[in-house]
Amino acid sequence: MPDSAPSVRRSVAAAVPLLLAAAALAAAAPGTARAAAVPGEATGPTGQKLTVSETKNINPAGLKVTVTGTGYDVTKGIYLAVCRVPAAPGEQPSPCLGGSDFTGGSGSTHWISNNPPAYGQGLVKKFTVGADGKGSFTLELTVKAKDSGADCTQVRCAVVTRADHTHISDRDQDVIVPVTFSSGSGGEPTPEVPAGTVRHQTVRTLTPAVGAAQYLAADPAAGRLYVASDDGSRRQLTTYDTGTGRITGTPVELPAPVSALALDAPARSLHLALGDRIATYDTRTGTLADHKAKLSGHIHLLAAHPAGGTVYAAVQPARSVTVFATGRSPSTVWRQIGKPAVHPFPVAGLAVDTAARRAYTTYVGPNTSTTPMSFHNVLTAIDGRTGRTVGTPLSLGTTALGSMGVTVDPVSRTGYVANLAAGTVFAVDLRANRVAGTLQAGSNPKALAYDGGSGTLYAASTTAPVVTAVDPAGRREKEELAAGDRPSGLALDPGTQSVFVVAEGKVTQLQRRVSPAQAAAPKAVTAVAGKEAVFTASATGTPAPTTGWEVSSDGSAWLPVAGASGPRLAFTAAKAHHGNRYRAVFSNSVGSLRSAPAVLKVTDAPKPPPGGPAPQSAGGTGTSGTGGGSTGGTSTGGTGGTTPGSTGGTTTGGTGGTTTGGTVGGSSYGAESSTGSGSSSGGGGGSLASTGTSALGLTAIAAALAATGTVTTLYALRRRRTL
Repeated sequence: MPDSAPSVRRSVAAAVPLLLAAAALAAAAPGTARAAAVPGEATGPTGQKLTVSETKNINPAGLKVTVTGTGYDVTKGIYLAVCRVPAAPGEQPSPCLGGSDFTGGSGSTHWISNNPPAYGQGLVKKFTVGADGKGSFTLELTVKAKDSGADCTQVRCAVVTRADHTHISDRDQDVIVPVTFSSGSGGEPTPEVPAGTVRHQTVRTLTPAVGAAQYLAADPAAGRLYVASDDGSRRQLTTYDTGTGRITGTPVELPAPVSALALDAPARSLHLALGDRIATYDTRTGTLADHKAKLSGHIHLLAAHPAGGTVYAAVQPARSVTVFATGRSPSTVWRQIGKPAVHPFPVAGLAVDTAARRAYTTYVGPNTSTTPMSFHNVLTAIDGRTGRTVGTPLSLGTTALGSMGVTVDPVSRTGYVANLAAGTVFAVDLRANRVAGTLQAGSNPKALAYDGGSGTLYAASTTAPVVTAVDPAGRREKEELAAGDRPSGLALDPGTQSVFVVAEGKVTQLQRRVSPAQAAAPKAVTAVAGKEAVFTASATGTPAPTTGWEVSSDGSAWLPVAGASGPRLAFTAAKAHHGNRYRAVFSNSVGSLRSAPAVLKVTDAPKPPPGGPAPQSAGGTGTSGTGGGSTGGTSTGGTGGTTPGSTGGTTTGGTGGTTTGGTVGGSSYGAESSTGSGSSSGGGGGSLASTGTSALGLTAIAAALAATGTVTTLYALRRRRTL
């Protein structure tokens, strides 16, 4: 009776592709890893060492890694693959990726043996035997998040070695190197932070083409930033797009050095103090009109009432503030309102309260009548309709340099005054004309700006390279923003939540960003096996957060769901997913936030209604055989067997025993008795539930049967070929 391993493989492969799928289970081994070259290593029960070149944040679509093993017993074969991490010690790593590819052609699994069965010749990789008699290998393995063999998006996986099917119950060959996968949407989430955490991040730095930046003004509605620069001989006004940082239009050459800027955006007018006069730049046409107003002295502060048609100009050494009616367009002829409002000391700060049509000024000067000498620190109001000082000047204490820069929140009618010497800011109730509180504000603050949208006060230090973000409501410092040495000017763009800072001759754009805050958490889901399970979640944040997903089988060890991104997680539920917990991971540049977990319950598919057709196998009607204690019995499957889950086939019992049958993934097979032998062949179709794959190879069958605890002899497989 002629025989050959290739012919046996062909005949068996044609008959039992379902059983071949079981080999995938036996051949596969715990998973592989990837992460910006983060290697992993593990030591086995007998001192074997397994090293994997990458184990963290692996692309779920697949990555080739290098796996090296040393110290293995060369008398035993092993499988190298990616498998589920065992739930408990002593359990076999299973199921596995890679199917039943014992040739290693797919790169997802390898069979390594120096003494394989005859049918395994040509299918195995060989150990390299060292001087100590131990085996080693170096192989390339393709690691993916899932295939029909296993799904590492739902379970913890590892790159493993384990005993091959010839001694599959031997756990001494189990060496496990865990791997993790990225979400497939750009890597790991940012570190977790409390919901709503605020961070300011540098977006860009703007450097003028001519000279150093000195003054700036922002127009949030138009998305424009105006920067005046000077190199000592040339002066320019440059316009930038606040969203991109690009220059818009052509920079304008200025006729004299700029000493202050004030923007009236609704009137399309940017006012520039040029020494002792004021010019207006038409922001729509890009033209400059000089000599709109002229004063006696150096103009060092300007403030405009947007849409109010009023400009306030503080002059040195006159210690005065002059009010002009500017009209509502750049072409309007200006007129002075009343006489200049003269102060006892030079004006240190100037800001407009648009709600009251007033300007507020600060000044500080020595009080020579006291010993030791103290200082006057005063906040004064000027009526924009008359140009006169109104109300009672508010004393802000006697600290040296205690009333410097000023800004106003017109909604709450709160004024903020920088106390440079004390490192604080006065919060002033403008309605009641009283100090409402004191805020810590970094180091020696002077320039101030208030963002009503976020409720943030910004204070620029005169002695340190920072701007301090202050929470007036909580009366605390929130963050120090690196902005260059001794920042001298601030401008706000609430539209992009940006603060622009002049320091070191450049402009730094800092953007306020907020970590994710959960808007909707995922809820528990019940799904029928084989049907779709859907979880949803959402969050808010600036910038808008991305959403990834994680899964855990026990609520303690969590894995990224590879390839899952967006507020909706949908997948086909399987019984193996029952009890899994899923949670959303919201992430942006500030940090990440994980939702509470939601549990998946998977129920069985409904049974057919009473009286309906019984499930049929792929084979025909079977004929039962007769058994004999001493002579044995034969059972032959036809072409349409009625056994549920069977795929048809022929089972032959040996002499001296009763043949028994089993099922693997819906295929019927025989098992040898204590004194006889059996053979089996299954029809095509169907799949092994644990792997869902089929492949060619006699070894696959042996592995599949060994994996299910059934012993089958090569003799029986060969004998089947002659039937």
